[in-house]
Amino acid sequence: MGTKSSFNLDPEQLNELLVLGAEGINSDIGADPDISTTSDLSKAAGQRLGTWVGQYKLVSFLGEGGMAYVYLAEQEYPIQRKVALKLIKPGMDSTHAVARFEAERQALAVLDHPNIAHIYDAGATGSGQLYFAMEYIEGLAITEHCDHYQLTIEERLRLFLQICHAVHHAHQKGIIHRDIKPSNILVSYQNDQTVPKIIDFGVAKAISQPLTERTLFTEQGQLFGTPEYMSPEQADMANEDIDTRSDIYSLGVLLYVLLTGALPFDSETLREGGVEHIRQVIRETDPKTPSTRLSSLDEEAKQVAQSRRIEVAALAKCLHKELEWIPLKAMRKERSERYRSASELADDVDNYLTGAPLIAGPPGTMYKLRKFIRRNRAMVTGIAAILAILMAGIIVSMVLVFGQARARAEAQAVSDFLKHSVLESLDPYKVEGRQITVRSILDAASKDLEGKFQRTPMVEAEIRHTIGFAYWSLGLYEQHVLHCERAVDICRAQLGDENATTLLWVKELGWGYYNQSQFEEAEKLFSEAVEGMRRVLGEEHEYIPHALSSLGCVYIMQGRFNEAEELLLKADEIVQRELGKEPGPKEYWDLVNLIHILGWDYTAEGRYNEAERWFNKGLEISRRKLSELNWHALWLMHYHGELYLDMGRYKEAEELLLETLARRSRGLGREHPDTLQTMSVLGQLYHRQGRYKEAESLLLETLETARESVGDDYLCTLGTMYRLAELYLALERVDEAEPFLLKVSDILCRILGEENWLTLKVRSTLAQLYRMQDRHAKAEALYLKTLEAQRRVLGDNHPCTLATVNGLALLHMQKGHSEDASNLFREALRGKQHKLGDDHPDTLETKNDLAVLYKEQGDYDKAEPLLIQALEGRRLKLGDTHPHTIQSLTNLITFYESSGKSEQAEEWRVKLLPAEAAKR
Repeated sequence: MGTKSSFNLDPEQLNELLVLGAEGINSDIGADPDISTTSDLSKAAGQRLGTWVGQYKLVSFLGEGGMAYVYLAEQEYPIQRKVALKLIKPGMDSTHAVARFEAERQALAVLDHPNIAHIYDAGATGSGQLYFAMEYIEGLAITEHCDHYQLTIEERLRLFLQICHAVHHAHQKGIIHRDIKPSNILVSYQNDQTVPKIIDFGVAKAISQPLTERTLFTEQGQLFGTPEYMSPEQADMANEDIDTRSDIYSLGVLLYVLLTGALPFDSETLREGGVEHIRQVIRETDPKTPSTRLSSLDEEAKQVAQSRRIEVAALAKCLHKELEWIPLKAMRKERSERYRSASELADDVDNYLTGAPLIAGPPGTMYKLRKFIRRNRAMVTGIAAILAILMAGIIVSMVLVFGQARARAEAQAVSDFLKHSVLESLDPYKVEGRQITVRSILDAASKDLEGKFQRTPMVEAEIRHTIGFAYWSLGLYEQHVLHCERAVDICRAQLGDENATTLLWVKELGWGYYNQSQFEEAEKLFSEAVEGMRRVLGEEHEYIPHALSSLGCVYIMQGRFNEAEELLLKADEIVQRELGKEPGPKEYWDLVNLIHILGWDYTAEGRYNEAERWFNKGLEISRRKLSELNWHALWLMHYHGELYLDMGRYKEAEELLLETLARRSRGLGREHPDTLQTMSVLGQLYHRQGRYKEAESLLLETLETARESVGDDYLCTLGTMYRLAELYLALERVDEAEPFLLKVSDILCRILGEENWLTLKVRSTLAQLYRMQDRHAKAEALYLKTLEAQRRVLGDNHPCTLATVNGLALLHMQKGHSEDASNLFREALRGKQHKLGDDHPDTLETKNDLAVLYKEQGDYDKAEPLLIQALEGRRLKLGDTHPHTIQSLTNLITFYESSGKSEQAEEWRVKLLPAEAAKR
């Protein structure tokens, strides 16, 4: 690389400067020079005002970015002019990006357009600091300029035309800007003419920028550019096929803002969910029309209209129809549907100004249908099921039940139904004013189904069965049950109770009740299905394992763990025999389903090692034998994450839960009960890790969504209430925890019974709350009642039982009953060491509590080793900044102070200060 560039620099030096072009403070290039201060300049590596950098005299300090300082400078020879001079910071002169930008540097050198800021020169100081000089623009960002001078819609459009022509010029030179936004377009006056200038053109295409408020990164990749103006293909970090139409999209957003005064997607809402949420919105959510967006601004709309010298009503009318077609076409998700070039976009703006027909037009039927499919990509298989499975499945069923001739007639009836209900519900002209969704299609089909098949009831049953399944896949369990109940009633009447189809649908109805927490009804139906299938189909039929595992799930919820284990192991034997023949995906799905339920059973029992063995086996099978993680595998991952949470292996738990959440969010949506269940457990994990703010934020979001989606009685809602209450107790916000615990306790008592293991777990936590409120009598009565039931139902060494023992010990310690407290603490410690291990967070908690009791009793010889064990264990397990670690450290310092060992106290106090500082 020994050749010289047109600026008399080595290519690697010039390219290093071009890197800086993307990371400075763009808006500062046109900033007021009077803002500089001595303190600003003191940061600039010894460069003072009045000194020379090459042939440029520094006049004022404009600002700084991550890698460079920006000055207003004056050039006196050979041309007198002001320039914006960017000077690299010391130590920032690496050449890692040189190879990537060599080709782009050559293209930048030939850019020559009146609406593009020019790079004049580049060089290096005597100390080797690289710099470059570019056109200095005294002006405002384009949106600020338009609002400040109250430009009309027509004036804004004419200004926008110049930008389109400049972008088109760059595209012809092979350069894609990739970060078109208002702050990169500065407007100034030259010779009494308004001139917009695009700055930093093309550099963002290939530069790894430092993280700023305008650029978002992930560990796996990064978003180049500004999310609010970013095209879907640019948001897809795996997509390297970015072409000029990405800039067309950004120009569409810019035009949208110039017209409405608002972004298509509100910045705060867009960015609140992190990078993955941003990408999903950009790729899948269509923006509101400009006229609709204007109406959503309420009072702000008046200010928007005033800055355009027009009334709100007149502006809305102006935006409606033709004018808003232009930005919407430019912002289409599919590149092929946008304008082909920036020049064509400019032509259409000119068409509007001159009254000529537009290239853009209102979205047609096929476009709206494509929008529907894109919005519901994960649920398209559900729509296909309504259209395809109904036909294929019903024909097969009819042939089996009534014979081939009659089946043809039934198929025609189904075809007519699909044509006149499901397909018509997709007609955009019939759903004007409301969004086409999977739910709307199912609702339309359900409404149209009533009374349609009185002469062919089995057709109605098949359709209801399929529609019910589609509702279930959306987490709409009430609608699922309504259709399944009717389908089962028809089956019983037409086929009898001892029919395989009837029994299969009885089992599915049982899941409808299970998902609504109606466990007694679910148990009756699952039991009926199991016994009926055994009589009709035999013990080894392929339907049997899933029926057994379904009943096993109810037994787990009821705390009947041994009965559940017996059923599940029996089902596993049947599946294993099937796998010994010619196994396919179905057999492996059945196996993974059994494994996840069996692992859950062992976890609920506190048999963690056995649960882990099964979960590891299931995860290995699902990743090796199945093409993708299916519904059963996702539950396996979820419960595996919960297991690691219970075991105190937080890092492994987080990895599994985050992967599960990402897959469920993509496949089911954020509001599906399964997704909410994982969000809730992840919130609990953040709590255990001491990440309290993240925990509260996620749990509150989950609770609000769950209540809106399914109501209070669902397990995902109840679990979230309970976990939020646990968090508030940890934060000593007891009054906020109490209503949640009381509500969860009452509902669980109603749907599961007073002595269910989950009810007892909540009751134990409620007793903890009373203890923290110093309501000792009420706390003790509830602790004793709960403990007696837990010993009987779960056993003495179950983790939930041991947690209650520890809580009762704390209560006795508060009351001054030292001997009772000591006996209970020792019982809890022995049980936890045996059941959970010596380094489990729950074991360390009891060690800490017992050590504090020994200290208060003056038994220092017993207290000191326990305090040290608790502290060291928590440091290894939870980290130095976790609240529990700091608690143990504080207890140890207090112990040494009270026992007269001031030197040891001071040694540990030195370690406490950094930990507390890091925590803050």
